[in-house]
Amino acid sequence: MLLLFPWLSPCQAQVAEPAPEKTISIKFSPQHLLINGLHLYIERIPKQGSRHGLVLSPRFYSGKTNTVDILAGRGWEDEHAKVFGYGAEVQHRIYINNSASLHHRKVYLAYGVNYHHYNVEFERNGWLQEKDQEGLEVYKYRLRPFNEKINQLGGVAMLGLQTSSLDGHLLFDFYSGAGIKNSSVDTNYLYTRYERNAMDFGYSGLYFIGGFALGVAF
Repeated sequence: MLLLFPWLSPCQAQVAEPAPEKTISIKFSPQHLLINGLHLYIERIPKQGSRHGLVLSPRFYSGKTNTVDILAGRGWEDEHAKVFGYGAEVQHRIYINNSASLHHRKVYLAYGVNYHHYNVEFERNGWLQEKDQEGLEVYKYRLRPFNEKINQLGGVAMLGLQTSSLDGHLLFDFYSGAGIKNSSVDTNYLYTRYERNAMDFGYSGLYFIGGFALGVAF
């Protein structure tokens, strides 16, 4: 029996060897699909055992503004309004746990900066110059298209909890915190329409953050 120990020990050591920690993840936040937005989060841990992570979050928006209109108090008055937009956020994460492994439950602090651009197209009644049957320039009051362009800079700070399953391949990320936005709006309507509250496209000021993201690690 003693003669078998030299052969068993290497096998046992090989079985007990832990799998390499995962240092890259890709996630998205399902809640932003409700406003026709896609938020991706690509995280990179510089090296195994590090307590820091760098997150790049590209964002895209395309579709009707119905959900945002309701949250901003406009109701269904902009039924045919559409938004097209894009943006990005860069975050620095600091994991409170001893390791920033993407495999286990991790608590983290994060801060970052972001930029968004929105182009909102909507229809409202207004005066429009056009030619009548005799070729004369006249103004007519009717439904006509308008456009509002928004450029927005912001910053965020948050506390999060990241958990995993399926041997660390499936990730669940829950977070909450606060942010600030500063929007510059250019419109050809009578006044700026998309800046009513923190849920609106052109809001400027403080706001609260809360949500979750789902993704994979490798």
